[in-house]
Amino acid sequence: MNTMALIGLAIRRMGMIFLLLTGMWLVSCSSAPEPQPEPSKKEVQQDSDRFFHKMGKEEAASPPSSK
Repeated sequence: MNTMALIGLAIRRMGMIFLLLTGMWLVSCSSAPEPQPEPSKKEVQQDSDRFFHKMGKEEAASPPSSK
């Protein structure tokens, strides 16, 4: 094979790779994520109660720091 044929083959291969990668990118980014439902007031209250309870346990378990 001569040099021009090898260059042509390399360009065609790079073109196919580019098309493949572009197609994969378009397919993976084509859909928007579904919106998440807003948490209810009761769920927010339960989460905050759990957080403060956990923080209270951690503060009680840790020794007081001397500043």
